[in-house]
Amino acid sequence: MNYSIAIDLGASGGKMICAYFDGSQVNVLDEYRFNNIPVNFLDNLYWDIFGLYKEIISGLTKFGKKFGQAESIGIDTWGASYGFLDIKGRLLEPVYHYRDDRTIGVLKEMYNIIPKKEVFDLTGCQCERSYTLPQLFATVKDKERSLELADKMLLLPDLLGYFLTGEISTERTIAGTSALLEASQEGFCRTLFDKLNIPTKILTEIVDAGSAKGVVIDSTAKKTGINKAKVISTVGHDSAAAVVGIPNFKKDDLYISIGTNVSMGTERNKPCINDEFYNYGFKNTGGLKRKIILYKDFAAFWIVNELKNEWKQKGKDYSYEDLIKLAINVKNNNSFISLEDEDLNSVGNNMQEKIDDYLIKTRQNSLNSDGEYIRCIFESIALKIKYCKDNMEKSIGIKFNDTYVINGGSRNELLNQLIADVLDKPVKAGMPNATLIGNMLTQFYANGYLKDLDDIRFASSKSFDMKYFIPNSSKNWGEILDIAINKKIV
Repeated sequence: MNYSIAIDLGASGGKMICAYFDGSQVNVLDEYRFNNIPVNFLDNLYWDIFGLYKEIISGLTKFGKKFGQAESIGIDTWGASYGFLDIKGRLLEPVYHYRDDRTIGVLKEMYNIIPKKEVFDLTGCQCERSYTLPQLFATVKDKERSLELADKMLLLPDLLGYFLTGEISTERTIAGTSALLEASQEGFCRTLFDKLNIPTKILTEIVDAGSAKGVVIDSTAKKTGINKAKVISTVGHDSAAAVVGIPNFKKDDLYISIGTNVSMGTERNKPCINDEFYNYGFKNTGGLKRKIILYKDFAAFWIVNELKNEWKQKGKDYSYEDLIKLAINVKNNNSFISLEDEDLNSVGNNMQEKIDDYLIKTRQNSLNSDGEYIRCIFESIALKIKYCKDNMEKSIGIKFNDTYVINGGSRNELLNQLIADVLDKPVKAGMPNATLIGNMLTQFYANGYLKDLDDIRFASSKSFDMKYFIPNSSKNWGEILDIAINKKIV
């Protein structure tokens, strides 16, 4: 049996599945899950990269011992994170967390050298401080010796692929979300590197999603039992991987991927770059088969997770199901938060206080129960989605056809219903592991079992069901959105 292994790393945990394609459907054989716990020391925040790699090896070993030789492996991760290699191929320093404080205030300094609009025109991307570009600029600004010593830079899925194969390359879609590529997504934006004094010697060859990176090194092949499996440069950017596998997804459809963040958008054939796209904060990145994904991203369950962890420290250990039940019982929420507010996106264990301060600052009603906080966040997510959807339609000059809610947030039926209510249109929700499935389907494409995107999405429709949510609300969400826009809270 020719089975493949998909590895997806998210900000809070990792997931691995092994599966095979029977000519019609995806058949999942087994899974492996693990936590992703950042490490804080000497006032810096890092990803535990070797801990994550150790878990990947454990997952490969589980599958190898159970099923033997694997045909291929693919890795996708969140964007932004990277590692430097020295001339001997050794990791130079720990991998920084994208919310590490070293980038606080760095965007302002970067835009003093090259204006934000020029960055967008050059790259099709609009940075948050967590993105790769401002992180690299921070190393230049601080004159960090690691940048001087670095021979190559690998973004996270390519770094982990290097650990498995010893091969060095940069997959196009993960580079596209870094703000380091030209808007065309064809090559690195060397104009940007020159203006910000970032050395181009660290850059590697760019390869397409769906190409082979190499094979697993001998020691790992023997240790895990997967033998000399190919490592595929799958769609390395997790959001783009999720888009690959949406059942029957087509032109002028809207995807809403919900997890730690929301990534929402649509596929186009060329970058969308003009003043209107810029003013609404939209970004362009790459997808499978050189598609361009026009998207907007913002915080979602990051804020819920911060509250959940804070409450746990106070003795209230809620499950997600508990939180949803609390929110369902709240009937009259009239308060909303901006999911892009800088304070709400900063690390720390005082999210409830940050929300309280935000509501005072924006002259909104206070929240008086845990359920009210969660309901406020859910409704704020739904309202932000409507705001972005309306502006995206206006900017492109279309009306979206079908709307798909995918990834972990698709399990949240309350949120799915709120999205349908706020958009006032039916929503299809499902594929809680859309990123993993898109990763896997890209491998099946690379291995010759599927011939193109239409073939991939048809196979997905044969393998996975979506649930429909029909609008059913007495609230005037259009009026609520107008008020939120006037108060600048979306």
